[in-house]
Amino acid sequence: MELSFSNADEWMDMRVRLNGPFRVFDPHGADLTPKGIKERGLLALLLLSPGQRRTRVWIQDKLWSTSNAEQASGSCRQALAKVRKALGPLAERLHSDRSALWLAPQVPVDDVLNAADGELLDDLDIADPEFSDWVSALRIRQFAPREVLTLAAPAQPMAAPRQIALISRNDRSGTVRGAFVLRVLSQRIASRIAAMVDLDVVESDAEDRFSPDPQPAARIELECLEESDIAYLLLRVIGQPNRRIVWSGRLMIAPSLSAIWESEDVTRIVNRTVQAVCDTAVGSASLTPMAAIQRAIRLKYTFDRASLAKADELLRRAADSHLQGLALAWNAMVRLDEVHEFRENDLSRIAEGVEFAERAVRLLPDNSAVLAMASEVAIYLTDDLDKAAFFAKNAVMADDQDPDALAAVGRALSYQGQDGRAHQMAMAAHYNAQGSPYSSDWDMMLASAKIRIGDLAGAFDYALASYRKVPFGRHALRYLTILSYLDDRREDAERFALRLRRLEPDFGLSLLLANYQPISSRRDANLLAMLRDKLA
Repeated sequence: MELSFSNADEWMDMRVRLNGPFRVFDPHGADLTPKGIKERGLLALLLLSPGQRRTRVWIQDKLWSTSNAEQASGSCRQALAKVRKALGPLAERLHSDRSALWLAPQVPVDDVLNAADGELLDDLDIADPEFSDWVSALRIRQFAPREVLTLAAPAQPMAAPRQIALISRNDRSGTVRGAFVLRVLSQRIASRIAAMVDLDVVESDAEDRFSPDPQPAARIELECLEESDIAYLLLRVIGQPNRRIVWSGRLMIAPSLSAIWESEDVTRIVNRTVQAVCDTAVGSASLTPMAAIQRAIRLKYTFDRASLAKADELLRRAADSHLQGLALAWNAMVRLDEVHEFRENDLSRIAEGVEFAERAVRLLPDNSAVLAMASEVAIYLTDDLDKAAFFAKNAVMADDQDPDALAAVGRALSYQGQDGRAHQMAMAAHYNAQGSPYSSDWDMMLASAKIRIGDLAGAFDYALASYRKVPFGRHALRYLTILSYLDDRREDAERFALRLRRLEPDFGLSLLLANYQPISSRRDANLLAMLRDKLA
């Protein structure tokens, strides 16, 4: 990560220390650090953001992601007031309006990637999963060799030996139930890693003293204790070779053994563990094929056109490696984004996306994620519903817990007119995707399913949840605009339409009523028809 701050020689009356304990000082060295951990987190988020500016929604999502929107907004206002009070005369550097917070003039920041000065923000252990993910990603980059931070180096051959992820189980419960819970959790994590990351997974018990050769790319440590029939689990993901803790979490499971299959907390922690393993790939010492794919996935979900082009380039490079199938599947999804997110209808690139998906299936016919992506491409790029249903069926046969596979089946059922069953599958997919860093996509999938069963209020809620997570997502803004019109909330509709026009200058009602490609697909035909009836 490269940080660039202007006016580096000015406004030295505010000094900050980001490596080690987070501190703010005035010109005389007096400590003005806010006392509250959320207040310190708010200031740190701004200092480490591009241009030292963020939307209120983004800040609220990082610090109060488990609160509803009204509570998060109120908490943000209170924290902002406390930060200003702590900064005293320096508070004039902290600006805000109804939509954003920023520091101006920008505060000079030292090289936060210099690990010699200590771990980044090492005293900010904020109990919010979104903040934890944000700071963990930065810490990975802090301890990675500098060449990882740029992709400007000449392309290298991408062949690489198979790497492993080691899951080490340590059962301290001494009970049959504790051992069972630990093994089931281990198996769920292993199956998701096998589908998402190019790692062979090895499971072992602590007493085995298993020492793999070569050393694992990532080590997942699971520890189980039991008290009063409650299983307490501790999880850690450790990156190699420096044995840095990339992520840690804890879990409490109630006496019912079915809880490990049905608990939302279990699903969330499995997904966060797998994502942490993916993060170790991005922070690896060289841009391996696996690291290139994970980096491309992150770029894809920024919903920025230039970033999508970079993702395309990375995936093309990775397709020359032993990970060709996975790279091709994700490159097909890039082509899908070009059409539905950015309204680009280049027929040659659409055909290329279809070819990518079909080649990926031929290379990885048993990979649930690849089959699910191929099903989505078949629906939205070729309108081939039979092929989409075939891929979806095979995806769920490969892994009936994979949220991508469940979503693929839901889409296929929807286009067969089975909207009730499709909604049930969408709910199951959304549930199994808890903890995913790309949860905004799952919110939009469920919004679409709710439209098809006539639950427009529910659709609006999920589209709004997606928008709050990704304010630059065009798909959510399109839904919010139309759903607001349908509910006679014209002021809200105009507000969402204005935000969308900043991304798509030609957007307007006349465009919606014409052949607006991202909305007029089969997926949203019902929604567009309702809007036309409303405005007729």
